[in-house]
Amino acid sequence: MLNNSKSPKNSDFYKASKISFSLEKLLDDFSFWFPKAGDYGFTADEMYAAEENAIVTLIPIPIVEDENYKLWLFYFYKAERVTPRIKEMILAEMNDLLDLSKISYLIHKETVFILADVVRGRITPKFGRKSVYVIKADYAYKVYEIIAKAVEGFVKSFRENVKYGDDLLALCDDLEKFAERMQKRADELKPSSTSPIHHPPVDEFSRKEAEEHIALLEKSRVIK
Repeated sequence: MLNNSKSPKNSDFYKASKISFSLEKLLDDFSFWFPKAGDYGFTADEMYAAEENAIVTLIPIPIVEDENYKLWLFYFYKAERVTPRIKEMILAEMNDLLDLSKISYLIHKETVFILADVVRGRITPKFGRKSVYVIKADYAYKVYEIIAKAVEGFVKSFRENVKYGDDLLALCDDLEKFAERMQKRADELKPSSTSPIHHPPVDEFSRKEAEEHIALLEKSRVIK
């Protein structure tokens, strides 16, 4: 999935970040899904790809079309410094790095996290089918917290708004377990005292994400 040969490694925004947040540990947390990949028509190797400063990983969601499970794509990138212009460069590079041509039609939702030691300029979160968050290193725990709230909100909306069969119940349960895992990690990383000044509260993220989930679910087809 990741094409390392196209990465301009000498560019400033590709230098390794000094933040303590570990992409390796994050990928390990997402490995929750790797043993289950075969249940949804994939192999573990097809569920993720990684390079020095970037990780892409996929998780299944309980929406099925033409007997194929839809997927939720997560992309994580670490940089020393991010500005509005650099953010757009990173997003453009993401499109070059990913080779999802064979399964792009299965991707139902994308969530992108860009973490940086320094964030310059006004960069607001983008919500929707492709959500983008730029988070300062001091608030890296929010990556886990936002994922936990988003997945939890998705499953809650699904259970309340969609009629589904028993075959999807196990996946809903697994998603809830995964959300609990993400929240536990967020709590472990969260400092004892934090300032809400620099970032909107997670509840605001969750509310807007939930609205998007409901809108998407209303258009979805599932196995009954």
